[in-house]
Amino acid sequence: MMLPRQFAVGLVALGVLFGFGCEKQKPQLPPKMQAPTITESVPDRIPEIAPAPIAPAPQQEVAVEEPAPKKAPPKRKNAKKPAPAPAANQAAPVVATNHPPASPPVDSPAPDPAIAAANSQQLNWQKQTTTELLDAVEKDIKNLNRGLTHDEDVMLAQIRSYIAQSRKATSDGDFERAYNLAKKAQLLSDALVKK
Repeated sequence: MMLPRQFAVGLVALGVLFGFGCEKQKPQLPPKMQAPTITESVPDRIPEIAPAPIAPAPQQEVAVEEPAPKKAPPKRKNAKKPAPAPAANQAAPVVATNHPPASPPVDSPAPDPAIAAANSQQLNWQKQTTTELLDAVEKDIKNLNRGLTHDEDVMLAQIRSYIAQSRKATSDGDFERAYNLAKKAQLLSDALVKK
């Protein structure tokens, strides 16, 4: 009698566990909601700004023979009738167009001082680095004590050309170009020294 009672209690316990366990696994779905709507007032009429007229280019007078007048094409019997004009109580439709922004004024404000300072720092860095690169390249060239092949002579001439162009760009105030030329001279010099 004990065994059937334990069996019955076990079955009830399993039933209760399965019943609660299944309920926990059911996903909780949020209630159905409608998307929010945003209302914004729109003016009744959007003013249009007419673009400035463009002056036509001057044209030269050319004598042209006028062609014979062409006959108007015959009217079709099933031609569409023109649309009726809007009624007095209806407003004409307004079409909005996209116009490019006006050009900035000639007297634009001075650039931001932080940007000017950053540009000044970059220019100083380029000047200093260019000078250091050119000095290092010239030192490497002077220390070449071996016989050079024809290709190496051509490379040496190109290095000297880059050095001269870099110095000219520096004197012209084009520091970015001067730096780029000095960097090219350095790369060629490194390749020449490694050979």
